[in-house]
Amino acid sequence: FYIILIFLIGITMFAPVIEGSQRWICIGPFCFQPSELGKILYISSMARFFSDNYSKNDFSIYLFFILFLSLIPPLLIIKQPDLGTAISYLCVVLPILYWSNTRAYIIFFIISPIFSIFATYQLWVYYLWMFLFFIILVVSRPKFSIAIFNFILNIVFAISAPYIWHNFLTPYQQDRIRTFLNPMLDPLGSGYQVIQSITAIGSGGLWGKGLGEGTQTQLRYLPVRDTDFIISVIGEEMGLFGIFIILISLLIMLYWIITYAGIISNRFSSLILIGFSSIFFIHMAVNMGMTVGVLPVTGLPAPFISYGGSFLLTCVLILAIAN
Repeated sequence: FYIILIFLIGITMFAPVIEGSQRWICIGPFCFQPSELGKILYISSMARFFSDNYSKNDFSIYLFFILFLSLIPPLLIIKQPDLGTAISYLCVVLPILYWSNTRAYIIFFIISPIFSIFATYQLWVYYLWMFLFFIILVVSRPKFSIAIFNFILNIVFAISAPYIWHNFLTPYQQDRIRTFLNPMLDPLGSGYQVIQSITAIGSGGLWGKGLGEGTQTQLRYLPVRDTDFIISVIGEEMGLFGIFIILISLLIMLYWIITYAGIISNRFSSLILIGFSSIFFIHMAVNMGMTVGVLPVTGLPAPFISYGGSFLLTCVLILAIAN
């Protein structure tokens, strides 16, 4: 599965450019996005890696090898470019690590370099973060060599933040991050869709304006209303009540998937279910977050709600496999 995933994502490098990116494989009139269907392959591969060696829950060559394998597909997806899907891949690894009995401080050390990169936005935030990181090192009491390695690694990532910004992020990705920090920086450009989305949700109030009565939606002030910002449409026309119903439905589904993951004695199946529930949660959380300006716009669709063939097919297959 892992080899098939790498092969399918690699093919997109030779695919035609569609809307500024190379994400789709087209066979005649039929086009699909392999990175979406690849989420099932990725989760299956990660679940197999950890289920076969679940007793190795400390820092080891094996753990670094698995983390290295988990980075290859997201890095290839970033080159398409598709930062949102790459983030969803990486976020799946953490719940699988936790469910496979990996120690909490190890998971913290794995994600700490990411916090070090973002903390460099403000110097005082970085100093505060490194102070907290040092305290956690002292409390968790890992091996001295591991502590020194993680401390140096965080410093290296912090120093390399400007290089990552200028060489790994495309201009439109940089604009999205700037817009997240200040939507009014470019209200008629990169910040337009977030501002219109917040306006649409705010105007919906508690009960909404009614189906087909949303001004932002029907007068087409809100862009990409069928995909990335479908929640904004629901918020304007059905209000907070409509969004609440969607959240409750999703949480009930996640509750039963995680419950079955805890009941099943087969570790491989249990880890797959955790990975599947993580995909649903990440997509909905990020999608809702970006519609109200809490998170950067990444283009992650809402499960079963946003228009899109590849992701909808992936969601249906995930439920089928889970059942």
